[in-house]
Amino acid sequence: MSTRGRPLDGLRVVELAQGIAGPYCAMVLADLGADVIKVEIPRVGDLARGWGPPFASPHNSAYFLSVNRNKRSVELDLKSPYGKEALRRLVTEADVLVENFRPGTMADLGFDVATLRTLRPNLLIASVTGYGPGGPSRNDPSFDLIAQARSGLMSVTGTVAGDPIRVGIALFDLAAGLYAAIGVLVQLRERDAGRATVPVEVNLLDTSVSMLTHWLPILSLEGKVPPPSGTAHPLIVPYQVFPTREGFVALGVSTDVLWHRFCSALGLGAIENDPKFSTNAARVAHRSEVLAFVLPALAQWTAPEAAAEMSRAGVPCAVVARIEDLPRDPQVVFNRSIETMSAPHASSVMVGGSPLRSLLPEEESLVRRPAPDLGEHTEEVLREIGLWPPVRTPAREGGR
Repeated sequence: MSTRGRPLDGLRVVELAQGIAGPYCAMVLADLGADVIKVEIPRVGDLARGWGPPFASPHNSAYFLSVNRNKRSVELDLKSPYGKEALRRLVTEADVLVENFRPGTMADLGFDVATLRTLRPNLLIASVTGYGPGGPSRNDPSFDLIAQARSGLMSVTGTVAGDPIRVGIALFDLAAGLYAAIGVLVQLRERDAGRATVPVEVNLLDTSVSMLTHWLPILSLEGKVPPPSGTAHPLIVPYQVFPTREGFVALGVSTDVLWHRFCSALGLGAIENDPKFSTNAARVAHRSEVLAFVLPALAQWTAPEAAAEMSRAGVPCAVVARIEDLPRDPQVVFNRSIETMSAPHASSVMVGGSPLRSLLPEEESLVRRPAPDLGEHTEEVLREIGLWPPVRTPAREGGR
């Protein structure tokens, strides 16, 4: 049995975040071994707890369960003296604080950066916002959907008819969470080297624009960008989803070497060396002609047959699967890409695993703690910081 621990064992993280981006950042750190204490609004909790149905139980939506494993939940009213004192004590024992309030909210609560650093001089701070700490949109609310729209992503991702389509996951929330986690790890290295650290500030707008990749150079070179083209790629042919006799396949012929392999596997030797198709640039220029040969050839096979034949030929190809198919995918099973965890009140749910599993003890489950019920660890954590049982303020006569 391996004696190797997790890379972030012993790291204490206080999470003041809800939704997806901040909680995802904290979950990545938790998966790597950090002790994450998630502070939630009493009786309400993280807003993602209500994003359903489906629900495993009250306060535990599928959405919430997906990004909150390996954490402890504490209910604290940060506007009350007791809640503020609890947070102060948590911060004095923390290594990292993750928050995704609107800019200025932490200061309004009495926990600006200067105050936090007074409580814990070497505290690492990661903030995720919609637009950043300054600028004309600083105070505007935002969600992943808004970032997908404002970044221009929806103008290039959608149907040929031009209808804007939201990507089916909270793409930029998740990416912002990853950027924030990267920032924390960078600052952790700086701290461990005895160098000064700075707050990590990540926002959804910068995240979304950073991920537009080739679209900005296209705009620079052409002065415009192509309209939505469904699953097709504007710069590579053939590189899209194709129908087969039964089902669909995604096919990526991104180089001239792959083109020759593809033509050989599909029996398209007659066009393999045609100057109109022999380079990717030529294939892009003659896209409709390429498809006129490819579509009927693929229609002779089922999707699994086509994927198997292309894989034998060394051409990237996959059956277009459903989420329902993933638990039976042999590679998903081998990689342990899906984890199973209990949910509050005894339900069992599947969640995505971690691509960083190679950094973790091989024999251990990724899920040390299932996603917590609202306030599940309040007493446990407050005892640890010497604030349990709480001092109750007598109710005023005639009311609360």
